[in-house]
Amino acid sequence: MINWLGEIELGITGSPVSMGVRKLGDRPWLFIDNNTEEELTLKAKLSKDPKSEVFLSQPGTRQASECVLSLIEQTGIDLIHLKNLHPLEKAGLSVQEDLCLVQRSAKGWILEAASLCFPSLWKLSEKIGKNMAAVHEPVDDYPEFLERKVDGFFDRLGQDPVWRRNWFIHSDDTLHQPDRPQKGDPVITSNAIGEKLFVRSERQTLRTLEIPGWILFTIRVQQTPLQDLIDSRREDFTNWIHNAPESFHRHKALRKEQVEEILKALG
Repeated sequence: MINWLGEIELGITGSPVSMGVRKLGDRPWLFIDNNTEEELTLKAKLSKDPKSEVFLSQPGTRQASECVLSLIEQTGIDLIHLKNLHPLEKAGLSVQEDLCLVQRSAKGWILEAASLCFPSLWKLSEKIGKNMAAVHEPVDDYPEFLERKVDGFFDRLGQDPVWRRNWFIHSDDTLHQPDRPQKGDPVITSNAIGEKLFVRSERQTLRTLEIPGWILFTIRVQQTPLQDLIDSRREDFTNWIHNAPESFHRHKALRKEQVEEILKALG
């Protein structure tokens, strides 16, 4: 089984959106896998295309970004050798994770800078300089269930890094996905479910910086055909797709028609 598939939450109670944050402990903060060369090459290519908008920063972010660069150097990961880059951009092009810097202000926690090459249906240019509630629009139930929890959690975050994992089902396995389909994802029929639908998951970590009032948020996108999830956790996934409320399906980017096709495929 692909290791991270075992970390996917397939519960059907409570809210479809939850924090699910755990201490990082002995788990790696950043890690290298067989996709490293391919993903770093894609990041480099995207960074040279001004239309991609994969790096943006507000004034006053350089010192915090230097801290991020230092943290990555301490892991032993080799940094890219390019001059005249903002330190957070250099950091972001050196690792597979995307990197976001948020700062506490009177308006809440603000997204001040980010190296975001692999967004999951959101544009950095539309979110930079905004607080967490605005960054998470249009996530269903975020204002009701998570807005105050997230801000409070950020306020209380200590020195120990934490992590969480989310997941969605997409019909496109492109890593760079800033745009939402205007008419939603196409419905994949039951005979092609396993190979033409993909589980897209983000392994996210949060850690405070040595400069008070700053948090580094990392996003590692991992993907695999839905068939891998079905093969490794068939009973859990079948229970989830059968019994989860419609709001859970919608949160995972599944339309009613797509759920019906998945049920046919599962028999």
